[in-house]
Amino acid sequence: MQKVQAELADDSAEIDATGEALRFPESQLRQLANWGGDSQLSAAEALMWRMETFPQGSSAGTSLHFLASTPSWEDVCDFVDGLSKAVPRLRQCVHELGVGQLPVWRDDQNFQVGEHLRRLSLPQNSGNDVLISVLSDFANTPTEMQRPPWEVLFVDGLAGNKSVFALKIQHCLTDGGGLIQLFSAALSERSDCQLRGSAQSLTALAPAARYKRVLMPSPGKMIKSGFKVWQKHRDEGYSLTSAQRYLKSIQSLNAAQASKGSRLLQQRSATNGYDLLNLPLPTLKLLAKAAQASLNDVYLALIIGAFRRYHLAFGVDDEASLPLAFPVSLRKPGDAVGGNQFTGVSYASPLNIADPQERISVIRAYVRGARAEPALDFMNQLLPVAMLLPIKLTAKLVAQYSSRLDVQVSNIPGMARSAYLAGALVESHYVLPPRPGCACMFAMISHQDVAGIALNYDPAAVREPKLLLSCVRDEFAGLCAYFDIEELV
Repeated sequence: MQKVQAELADDSAEIDATGEALRFPESQLRQLANWGGDSQLSAAEALMWRMETFPQGSSAGTSLHFLASTPSWEDVCDFVDGLSKAVPRLRQCVHELGVGQLPVWRDDQNFQVGEHLRRLSLPQNSGNDVLISVLSDFANTPTEMQRPPWEVLFVDGLAGNKSVFALKIQHCLTDGGGLIQLFSAALSERSDCQLRGSAQSLTALAPAARYKRVLMPSPGKMIKSGFKVWQKHRDEGYSLTSAQRYLKSIQSLNAAQASKGSRLLQQRSATNGYDLLNLPLPTLKLLAKAAQASLNDVYLALIIGAFRRYHLAFGVDDEASLPLAFPVSLRKPGDAVGGNQFTGVSYASPLNIADPQERISVIRAYVRGARAEPALDFMNQLLPVAMLLPIKLTAKLVAQYSSRLDVQVSNIPGMARSAYLAGALVESHYVLPPRPGCACMFAMISHQDVAGIALNYDPAAVREPKLLLSCVRDEFAGLCAYFDIEELV
């Protein structure tokens, strides 16, 4: 093992102008080699994968790194080649084992990095709308089911010699936390020390891809298993009251499903529209401190307050709440890097609270309570049962569940350090999120001092997307004024 490590260190060495050897950090290579989680998909990952072929079933998201300059096309290709070599999971396909079994990851024997990478140069003097259109087309292109489920688009020709590195990745590969783990390991703190295809990875040190044929349990086995769990709980002093509390917890976490939803956002279509905005992260942190809440509480209050303004702009002032959902990370120290470790919580978010502090306090109380609910991970526990149903029926049930939500909101803590991609400085990071049946979805991802917010909206439901983004900016300014905080740029 020591010999392999020594050889890898030598192979990944570069020489700078002074003759000093620059090695891509071995700790980052090791994290890349182990990125991806288990070799067998979880029930949730299998469901996300199998729903890819259904209308509005895609769960692919598109990560956008805005770069301060335009690296050479050769350097971009070298970086993507190096990334695919350093991360074995990126050279693997989803392989179905058969009826009643969860799929596994298997090496793609015909993998060609060029099939996952393309370049587009914008016409001179192209505006932001042209860029958004290009990125929208890329994000909406269906995933190639026979290949490893990711693709890169490099866009150059932006004003000021800037560029965008876009990575589209299917949700069965990772969630937002895993995405940050990937880039934290792949991006260097120096422009002259980059991950390259010519550098040998630590693939030899990664765990061997092992899997076993895991059969989904039959209904009879589930009932038998459930009875054993009940007996165990009874023997340990659990009572019917405990079961009632658990059922009440499930009801509380899904209370928003009973809401009728906003009459402004009722229509649905299969079309996605996208837009971007950014806010100063230091100001958001100051707002959280002033409100005695978390940054996530303030972010939720910001989006809910923006929808309150949006409704008022249409003369709708009698909507009491908005059915909204947000993910809760279940990642713990020691968990495998990559993969998916989250659950979802729905919330009847208040639209009739005008006072910002009151709104934040109500949201803070709900979020804290939701995180402590015993049934927090109920949906993940239920999925193995759902996987026993025909996929068409499961897809229909999922669509019915998610379409009852008007809004979904995601917040991904990003990188706090400087980062270089193919030698170019990363200025900001966004994620164009999937929109699983709801009217719109907001995703915020931070990078150093920039909070990049992306919106995926249904044009049939959100008739004035520019107005909605304006309401977000106005609500942010209103929060700053309320708490007497200078709005940083």
